[in-house]
Amino acid sequence: MKIGIYGGAFDPFHNGHLSMIRGAIASKKVDRVIVIPTGMPCFKPARKVTLSPYRFYMTKAALKDEPKCEVCDIEQVFGEPSYTATTLENLLKQKVVSEKDEMYLMFGSDILFEFESWHEPREILKHAKLLCALRPGVDEGQARNQALHLEEVFDTKVKFFQIDGIDAASHIIRRESVFDDVPETVRKFIKTHGLYCEDAPLMHVSDAMYTTLMKHCFTLFHEMSGKRLLHSMNVCVLATRYAVRFGADPDKCALAALLHDCAKELPEQQQIDLAAKIIHGYIPGKQILHSPAGAVYAKEHYGVEDQEVLDAIQYHTIGREIMTITDKIVYLADKVEPSRDYDDLSMIRRYAENDLNAALIECYCAIKESFGRKGQQIHEDTQKSLAYLLANRSQ
Repeated sequence: MKIGIYGGAFDPFHNGHLSMIRGAIASKKVDRVIVIPTGMPCFKPARKVTLSPYRFYMTKAALKDEPKCEVCDIEQVFGEPSYTATTLENLLKQKVVSEKDEMYLMFGSDILFEFESWHEPREILKHAKLLCALRPGVDEGQARNQALHLEEVFDTKVKFFQIDGIDAASHIIRRESVFDDVPETVRKFIKTHGLYCEDAPLMHVSDAMYTTLMKHCFTLFHEMSGKRLLHSMNVCVLATRYAVRFGADPDKCALAALLHDCAKELPEQQQIDLAAKIIHGYIPGKQILHSPAGAVYAKEHYGVEDQEVLDAIQYHTIGREIMTITDKIVYLADKVEPSRDYDDLSMIRRYAENDLNAALIECYCAIKESFGRKGQQIHEDTQKSLAYLLANRSQ
């Protein structure tokens, strides 16, 4: 089988990318296309690229109904710099592609002029042939001349196919925040998860913390469903925004927020065993068990030593009487991150524009009212936290 390999940051995935995929399949130069969102970028500053799970799940959403096309997580799995030569080798090692298949590395004609400077181009060509897209308006003569040069230098063969001329560029889409040139599913994904906001909260964390967040995202990719990982990342971004807004430590808030649900999809008995290391004499209810379990798991599995971060993870479901600013921010961000679609979060979000305590009180009261409609009471610790905030709201 002839398989097209199409990699890129896809930040965001746009109609030009879609044209490339459809054009390759229509050309019959390949039988199917494997699309590989970049994991850890090699040649772009890490902060300039949206965290990789966002881009992976965005691309999956864009292509979920495309026949003869699949989105591959190979660069999410390894969590290492995404060199093309290594990725192609891993596709074979992981049996994503068989030794009997022919791989064709797909790209636009501009890459023909860059290919010699790529990391290990000869290794790339041991595994794949080159398949170049020609768009209307591209100087086909120059492209074919460069292809002849590469064929001579590397003893290879470059094939061409035509695609529709869609003038779209991810960096312009990001810069202008105009999403007319992305598929509808991508527009919906961007809106749901609040991507590409002007304030770029994660720019406020330290370089070391940004590297840590990237590393943890790769680990969480293995340990969480896509829905929960996206939620955790949304909480991370929003908590960082609140940290900047209210004078908290962005590093602490980002880390606690990203890991707040790190134990939630572990087997229940494992959660019980973890929680028992810090809670003695009783087993927390199933809905809140993952919070103390998560604090222990974050320490033991993710190497978190900062007690303020661990506390914010432990108390993110029910709160505690006297909460730190990190506690408050992670608790609130968990409840109102952009993909949350409860009946009405607008008032809580409005308070969170300038008054953290008021937002937290409004959030507690909304939860209390929701529980009351079911004939239930909120947790005792939540009641204490609400009472403390109300008693000290003027201070």
